[in-house]
Amino acid sequence: MTETATAAYPGRRDMILYALVLALAFAGLLILYPASAVHSQREFGDAAFFIKRQGRWFALGIIALLIFATVPLKFLRKLALPGMLFSIPLLGLVFMPGIGHGVSSSSDNTFHRWIGLGPFTVQPSEFAKLAMAVYLADVLSRGDRLETEYDIKRLAPPLTLVGAALVAIVLEPQFGTTVCLLAVIAALFCISGFPLIRLGAVFLSSVPLLYLLVYLAPYRWSRFRVWLDPLAHRHEGGYQLVTSFRAFREGGVFGQDLAQGFAHRYLTFGHTDFILALFGEDFGLLGTGILIGLFLALLWRAYLLLRRVEYPFAFLLGSAVLVMLVFQALLNMFVVTGLAPTTGVSLPFISYGGSSLIVTLSFCGILINVSRYA
Repeated sequence: MTETATAAYPGRRDMILYALVLALAFAGLLILYPASAVHSQREFGDAAFFIKRQGRWFALGIIALLIFATVPLKFLRKLALPGMLFSIPLLGLVFMPGIGHGVSSSSDNTFHRWIGLGPFTVQPSEFAKLAMAVYLADVLSRGDRLETEYDIKRLAPPLTLVGAALVAIVLEPQFGTTVCLLAVIAALFCISGFPLIRLGAVFLSSVPLLYLLVYLAPYRWSRFRVWLDPLAHRHEGGYQLVTSFRAFREGGVFGQDLAQGFAHRYLTFGHTDFILALFGEDFGLLGTGILIGLFLALLWRAYLLLRRVEYPFAFLLGSAVLVMLVFQALLNMFVVTGLAPTTGVSLPFISYGGSSLIVTLSFCGILINVSRYA
């Protein structure tokens, strides 16, 4: 079937995929309340402070889910270049006084990751992930650029835009998001047929740059040293990781006695990147296994559907979304369990954060949309 035919006659959306997405989305709200209640009560005098805020973002995320699940992919493809061009200056706004919101760490580093829009604070790098996924799928599905020998001159303009966005994200700094995007870029080039030898050469040439990004940034180098021996730094940078281990241990197999309330005496700010550890403390290994099972069911269902998609743009777009969700979830789980250095990457659906939740549900809306072409 030709690309025009597959694009013109999509089928029905996959209801199983819909159900799995909604199950994880609602599970995120249910998990967030016990994970944030103690900190909310202590800081704001309201145990439901964070869950109320996340509920508003959840409503916007469901709207985004429905929009991306129904908008024609042809129309979404037309927005690929404008969306990419818009995301780059949006990333620059985080450095603008009065608009950008920065947070200073104990190591005298300032993180410029948010911009204020009235009463809301949003994270442009999250929306840049969405724009980049659509743009790369559009670029790599065009035969005029990738027909035979992969003329680098034809790829130079789009790669320049992608590179500019990556540089802006690195400068914020958002190293974890950069790593996730690099994984998506590498996967899409591999899937689209880019020679593996050239792809490997590009990866090897980028290793010194990645090393410099870690070594020249004191906080990144500190995280790497903490990761190598967290117990030796348990009173400093390793506190969060060591208490994450403790939360998993105290959760055991079946979790703590919830009738006595949610203690969470040790892990601070766990409702963000380390929320999986608090979930493990409350619901144990059994509950954690069920949650991971939901993730695996969603990702496996999406994979089975993508295998039957013949429309190139839909296939590459769905692949970009799937790789992003898989890599981000794995990276977060590896960090929480000590298998990878701390990166600041959130757990999709579960971690507190409005921008992350909206973009995650938007990604899932795209997957549901792509399922019509299976």
